Amino acid sequence: MASRARSGTIYAAMVLVFLVVAVVVIRALWNTTKPLGYDHCTVGTYEVDPNQAAIASRMVGVVTARSMPERAAVLVLAAGLQESKLRNLPPNAGDRDSVGVLQQRPSQGWGSNAQLQDVQFATGAFLDALVKVTKWQTLNLAVAIQDVQISADGSAYAQHEGEAQALADALTGKQPAAITCSFGKPTTVASVATVAADVANELPVNTPSTAGATVSVPGAAWQTAAWFVANANRLGVEVVAYNGKQWTRTKGWKSAKASATAVVATMYGA
Repeated sequence: MASRARSGTIYAAMVLVFLVVAVVVIRALWNTTKPLGYDHCTVGTYEVDPNQAAIASRMVGVVTARSMPERAAVLVLAAGLQESKLRNLPPNAGDRDSVGVLQQRPSQGWGSNAQLQDVQFATGAFLDALVKVTKWQTLNLAVAIQDVQISADGSAYAQHEGEAQALADALTGKQPAAITCSFGKPTTVASVATVAADVANELPVNTPSTAGATVSVPGAAWQTAAWFVANANRLGVEVVAYNGKQWTRTKGWKSAKASATAVVATMYGA
């Protein structure tokens, strides 16, 4: 009997070792299926693509422009993650007549199709409704969002709270240099005038200045640096420098000689 017991213990141990090895191998194979150099952005343990990062930065910019607390950014980002995975969905791509990053419905008075596909308008409409929710700042995340969105299953928003918080921490600048993006050679490089106009439109910053291939935002801080990184792929930004750190699309954030009095972005090809 003792021999049988020992055999059973050895067998169980072998099965356990096999399972552990199998998990390691499967994870390794999964990671190798990702294409080398694929475009992506990381925030802590979370990953989004550059388009999602750009949309998230725009949403957070609206919150900041309204001088609302970070909790508002967490709520609207969690809503966007659930409703569209932070995609600006066109008509007929969502449920019924829902459109945009928050899947708001023109038939319910949120705005026109065109307005709701403007991320800033859609975010503003969400925030307008949110501030009417009693004690929204301290409500459970899913409850607060459901009071605004009135979706079929309000509990689904809760699963995105961790990612929304990480994105909000990075994109508000609460966590310095917390978002990094990696992508290939940009197919489009915007003019410095366009980049300066975009950052001034999306964030409450001092008037940017341009010189050669650089855009400098005086008095700006980590939120502006994060915005440049999140929008680097669509605009063709190659380098972002601020307060002793420098980001590049190939190396991420590194220590560097960078001013603490302005955020400076340098365009690709400079």
